[in-house]
Amino acid sequence: MRRLGMVGIHWWLVGLGLAGFGCAVPTAMGQWNAPNPVVSFEKTATGLEVKQKDGVLRLEVDAEDLLHVTYSPPDGAAGSDSARPEDGVVIKKVWPAVTFDVNSNDRAITLSTTKLRVVIERESGAIHYIVPEGATGAGATGPGSTGGAMRGKMLTTDGYRSLRPVEVNGEKTFHAEVSFPIYGSHEGFYGLGQHQAGVWNYRGETVDLSQENTNIAVPLLVSTNGYGIFWNNPSRSRVNNRFIHALYLSAEVADRVDYYFIYGPEADQIVARYRELTGEVPLFGRWAYGFWQCKNKYESQQELETVAARYRAEHIPVDNIVQDWFWWITMGEMTWNPHYPDPQGLIDTLHKEHFHLMVSIWPYFRPGSATYDLFDKNGWFIAKTTQPSFHPVGQALYDPTNPAARQQYWANANTALFQKGVDAWWLDTDEPETEGREDNILTTNKIFLGSGARYANIYPLFHTQGVSDGQRAASDQKRVFILSRSAYAGAQRYGVTAWSGDVLSDWVTFQRQIRRG
Repeated sequence: MRRLGMVGIHWWLVGLGLAGFGCAVPTAMGQWNAPNPVVSFEKTATGLEVKQKDGVLRLEVDAEDLLHVTYSPPDGAAGSDSARPEDGVVIKKVWPAVTFDVNSNDRAITLSTTKLRVVIERESGAIHYIVPEGATGAGATGPGSTGGAMRGKMLTTDGYRSLRPVEVNGEKTFHAEVSFPIYGSHEGFYGLGQHQAGVWNYRGETVDLSQENTNIAVPLLVSTNGYGIFWNNPSRSRVNNRFIHALYLSAEVADRVDYYFIYGPEADQIVARYRELTGEVPLFGRWAYGFWQCKNKYESQQELETVAARYRAEHIPVDNIVQDWFWWITMGEMTWNPHYPDPQGLIDTLHKEHFHLMVSIWPYFRPGSATYDLFDKNGWFIAKTTQPSFHPVGQALYDPTNPAARQQYWANANTALFQKGVDAWWLDTDEPETEGREDNILTTNKIFLGSGARYANIYPLFHTQGVSDGQRAASDQKRVFILSRSAYAGAQRYGVTAWSGDVLSDWVTFQRQIRRG
C-alpha cells in the first residue's frame, strides 16, 4: 500500500473481507514508519495469532464485544519470553467460550463476532475495529464508516505498534507505543482517572498517567465513538492526542503492547466490561453517604468528643467524624499518643452517640519505634530518606506488594484501631507521596515484584488491598470503606473512594473538582 502524507485527513481505498468490498478508512500511520507486514496467521481456540515481520500479534476473544490485544517481540527475541510477576490488576482471566470466525484473502485477515469485526491488513499490520451492519450501534456510510457489500461503522484503527528496546531502572525492557489515527473532529475522549488541568474532554490533549498527589492514574479511555481501551500496563504511561489526527498510547516499561478493546456502544456498557476485568464495586454502609465532620486536624480526644457532643446538642445530623494525621506517637507505629488517653472509651462514646469514626493511616514509617525496626530488619521498605528535605532522614516507605509486609501492616492497624471499633480508613499519601522530588519513588527503586518503574502506578492498589482483605478476614460484621488519596485500576473492588488530594482552596480549584468527580 502506498504511504500517504499526513496533511489533513487522507484516505485510501482497499478491498477488504471475503466479498472484497471497498473500504474507505484513514491512513493507519504516517509515512515515517517501516512496514510491518503479516508473515503468517493461525486461528486458535480463543482467537488469532498473527506473525508479523517485527513481532507477534495476538487477539484473544474474551466476549463478543471484548478483545485482549497483545503485541510481543518476535519469538526468540530478547524479552519475548519475559515472565513478569502477576500485577493483580485484571482478575478475570477465564471467559466462557465465544463463537467467532476467521477469514482471509490476499489483502486482509478478518476476525468476526456477532458484535465486532476486526480486519488486519496484510501489508501494514493495521487493525481496523468495525461494527458490522445490523449489530447494535452500526451506522451508515460516511467518514468513519465502511462502504460496499459489508457495511458497518468504523470505530477506530490500531495503525501501528512498536516496541523499542530501552533500559529503565537497571532493567532491559521495551518502550511500548500504539498509534490510533483519528477519523474526524467529532470524537471525544474521556476517563483516564482524575487529573487537575480542568479538562473534561481530552481530545487534543496529553495526559500523563503517573500517580501524584491530586492526580490519579486509571488507564481506561472511553471514546464517544462507542469504544473503550483499557491500557493494561502499570508503568508510567501517556495518552497523547496533541496531534489532532492521531492518538498515541505509550508505556515507559513493557514486555509487550497490551490492551483490552471494549465495544459499548454506551459508556455504561464499556465501564461494565471494565468492572468485569478489574473487579465489581461492593456496597458501602449507608452511613458513608451521610454528612462527615472533618478538619485539619483534631488534636486530642477531648477536642474530638467535645465537637461531636456539640453537633448532637445542636441536632445537626452527622454520620461520620474523621481523625486526621498525627494521632500517633511515631509515624508508622500506630500507637495513640498521650492526648488520646482512652481510645477505646473515645470510640465507644462516639458509637453511643451514633457516630462512625474514620482514622487516617499512612504508608510511611519514621525511625524510633519497634515497628520501624521490624519492617527494616525484614527488608519491607522500598526506600528511605537520605537527605533532610520535606521528611526527616530515615523516613521509609513500606512495600505493600510484599505479602508479608502487607499482612503485618494490617495486623498493626487491626490491633490499634479495628479491634477497638474504628469503622473506616483514610489511607493518605498512598500515591505514594512525592513531595520533595518530582518522580514517583518507585521509579528509581526495587520492590518485591521487581523494578519499581515497571509497576510505578500500582502502589495504591496493593496498599488498599492489604487493608480491605485484612478487615474482611477479621470480621464480616462491618462493610469496608476506604478513603484513599490515590487509586489504580481495580481499587474499586476493595471498597475504595478516592478524593481530590491536597488541592488549593479557591474557586478555580472548586470548579475543576466538578469535572474531576
